[in-house]
Order: sequence, then C-alpha cells, then structure tokens
Amino acid sequence: VAGCTYVMGVPGADDIMLNYQSTSFHDALYVREVLGLKPAPEFETWLRRMGLMDEAGCMLPDAKRDASRLLSFAGGA
Repeated sequence: VAGCTYVMGVPGADDIMLNYQSTSFHDALYVREVLGLKPAPEFETWLRRMGLMDEAGCMLPDAKRDASRLLSFAGGA
C-alpha cells in the first residue's frame, strides 16, 4: 500500500457534474482500521473526549452504530 498522507472525507456520493466520486467518513475509518493507522492526534483527542474512542485507540462499538451523541452535540436529536 502506498503511503497516503491526506484523504478528504466528504459526506456525499457521486458528483456527475464535476466527474468525481467522493469518499465517506466510514470509508476513512475502515482504511485506518485495515492499515493499522491512528487518527490525527487532535482528532483522536476529540474522539476520546466525545466518548467515541477508548484509551487503547479503538472505536467503541456503540459509536459505530449510534449517532445520537454526535447529533446531540450538533444541536439535533
């Protein structure tokens, strides 16, 4: 696997007008897990503070299924 230093996660799908296919946030999580990589330090700190990641650096199972914590943080749900 080539070393990739930057991946843009865009919450969308295909954009026919601009002729590109965007990634999704769960794709970035999957790639990190498969390659054994950690998130950026400041993002990892935020994930822990939000209760989405444990101290070992693993995403908590509920965090992958339940978005209510993030929605409540954003003012929804």
